[in-house]
Amino acid sequence: MDDIGVVGIGCNFPGGEGLDHFWKVLVEGKNCAIEIPDDRFDCASWYDSDDNKLGKIRTSKAALVEGLNDFDHKFLGITDAEASHMDPKQKLLLQCSYRALENAGIPMEKASGTRTGVFVGETMDSHSPAFTVLNNMW
Repeated sequence: MDDIGVVGIGCNFPGGEGLDHFWKVLVEGKNCAIEIPDDRFDCASWYDSDDNKLGKIRTSKAALVEGLNDFDHKFLGITDAEASHMDPKQKLLLQCSYRALENAGIPMEKASGTRTGVFVGETMDSHSPAFTVLNNMW
């Protein structure tokens, strides 16, 4: 079995991005749930405080990851057409992967073509795996 070294971390969490932000939120015990903005979801049409109403949601707050529209696809060599069809989670994954290399002091060009692995943890929805492994991403 080959040894593995964790050399860099890139992350996004509700309320901000990066490991420093994550630790600050933990130390302060901050709750990053905010009122759901209209541009993310039409909460007013679905919200009802009555727990017995079918087809309604019971909260108007969510812990949301920001920056979904800040994706610099050209920097990563992705065409306009491909970027326009990408899932926002893919965009965030690429941003975090780049930040992990940056955090490790490894230029993306130096990692290209190597046996570099990016190991990803993601919150689970009802149909996706909790962990994904992507090898030789660049």
